[in-house]
Amino acid sequence: MAKISYVNKIFIIVIISLISVTLMLHYKLNEITGLNSFDVGVKEKVVGMILLGYNYSINITDTQNITAEFVNTGSSNYTSRIEITVYLFNNTSGNLEQQADYYDSTTFLLPGNRETFKISYLSNRVGVYYIRVKVHYDSKTAELWGSFFVSYIYFQTPRIIFVPISYGGGTIPGQKETGITSLELEYKDKVDLYPGQKVLLSVTLKNTGTVNLHNLKFYSSTTDYIKFEVNPKEVYELGFNGSTIFLISLEVSNSTPDGEYDFAFNVLGLEIEKTGNIKLNVTSFAKKPLKDEVYQTILNYEYLITELDHEIYTTSLNDLNTSRAQGYLDDAKRNLQRAKDYYNEGNYQDATDALDSVKRDLEKVVFDLAAISFRVYIYPAYDPFLVLILAIMIIIAILILIFLYRRRKKRRPKLIREFTEEET
Repeated sequence: MAKISYVNKIFIIVIISLISVTLMLHYKLNEITGLNSFDVGVKEKVVGMILLGYNYSINITDTQNITAEFVNTGSSNYTSRIEITVYLFNNTSGNLEQQADYYDSTTFLLPGNRETFKISYLSNRVGVYYIRVKVHYDSKTAELWGSFFVSYIYFQTPRIIFVPISYGGGTIPGQKETGITSLELEYKDKVDLYPGQKVLLSVTLKNTGTVNLHNLKFYSSTTDYIKFEVNPKEVYELGFNGSTIFLISLEVSNSTPDGEYDFAFNVLGLEIEKTGNIKLNVTSFAKKPLKDEVYQTILNYEYLITELDHEIYTTSLNDLNTSRAQGYLDDAKRNLQRAKDYYNEGNYQDATDALDSVKRDLEKVVFDLAAISFRVYIYPAYDPFLVLILAIMIIIAILILIFLYRRRKKRRPKLIREFTEEET
């Protein structure tokens, strides 16, 4: 059997290295296509996965193609139905205006099967748009949001533009930072609820790494008996050592059977993914006297106001206009004071109504803070770090080849060496 020469060995190593790096680059390329997957099959009770694909930035004359998929990741059969709603963020009012609503037909899914729903949406106004994908399946509801930017300016690729707007931002190229990615979630992992209750929960995100985190989306899923809404819909940048809050509004149906339900969620950004779960223990025995319930809610809202006050301050340091968010927070403070006054008077029902206003004000604060800092970060298709590794590997391979070639050239052929030795 013929032996492989040193040059051929090096050549094989270089080829294998090129193939490996190409696969790594291909993997990175797939990460920035705008397809966000959220696998909630970590826990046995949660058996679904949403995939959402769309263009982060489009020209006003272009069509936004949205693809939503739902995958049965469990072990049982069930039916599912996908809904897609498109909203426009109104810069003046700060509200979301519904633009279009699409419903897919009900699909029967075996384990591992998926339902695909594709739509085309043509916008007629410049601005920031939000996409909500809601899936009803197996007596549960899953929800995922995305956002994109529509501009007048024609561009070849959304990865290289930055279009400032009056309220918010645009799409800018991302530069992957070298460092440690770490995200901590702080939340109450078990909550006692009673049928008919409305409650506001919070999940605090803390960037404990050394790099900034971008485009953090919040996937959530729970039983159909409990309605939920999450704000903000997306956090566009979370600096290292920074923190932000997602507010989860829950409304328990009066017909909810006693039992423990999962509120499963994923926080997924360009650089990191974290999974969480809140146990919702629903029982009629959880209902407290109205006085105690109002008191606990006041304490909770006081904490949230303090945290959001700090978040508004840190956001304003980035030269962003936080006046509207500050106005919402001032309204929350006034309504909270009203609730306290009613509580001291023993008028607990009016205090509850005032706290409902506080809840709405706080939701507006977190949504507006995200909206004014709207950015879509899209990393280059080829990670600069991987390209650098590839270049270094190629240079090393070339140097080795040159060294072996020169060494081989200096050495005499084997037959000549043997002949010379016999003569001597």
